[in-house]
Amino acid sequence: MKEEWMVNHGGFVIKDIHGKELFQVKNHLLSHEILDMEGNKVAELVKKKMAMRVTYHIYTGEEMSERRATMNLRAMTFKKKAHVYLLEAPYPTRDDSTELPDNPALKIQAENWGSWIKETKIFNAETEEVYAELSKSAAEEELEGCGKAYIMTVKPGVDVVFMCLCAVYFNVAIKQEAAGGAS
Repeated sequence: MKEEWMVNHGGFVIKDIHGKELFQVKNHLLSHEILDMEGNKVAELVKKKMAMRVTYHIYTGEEMSERRATMNLRAMTFKKKAHVYLLEAPYPTRDDSTELPDNPALKIQAENWGSWIKETKIFNAETEEVYAELSKSAAEEELEGCGKAYIMTVKPGVDVVFMCLCAVYFNVAIKQEAAGGAS
């Protein structure tokens, strides 16, 4: 995965360990799309307007109208952390209120400080089982000359697209917080 310096435009391709292109990420001012390699939209991250924290919703479905999850950046002094709330069917739509479950299903946490994230874990909020890890250090070692990339390792049986969405969101949220705000 590529680290985005400017997350409001452009995009990149997500490849597997063998270099096969799996997904495309297209960045827009307030949203980020994940497409398969045939150009079909798989999911969309859409920024919530007027939020206290950097918050995005994940939409899927035929018309990208089913809200499947909400993610928000937590205020942390040292390590960056985000909560991921999974929603249940029938899924709310873009026009529905943003009611969240009491507890997050997943947490995303940087293993180092500041807006220059090198290592990140995505894990079960209750059991702390790690589902995916992002490593800039591993990418620097394995992909020479590719200092703006991460290698993401996803546990077998875990939804790779969803982990990619979490990773893209976390990168976007950290960059937006560093730029000065949630709304």
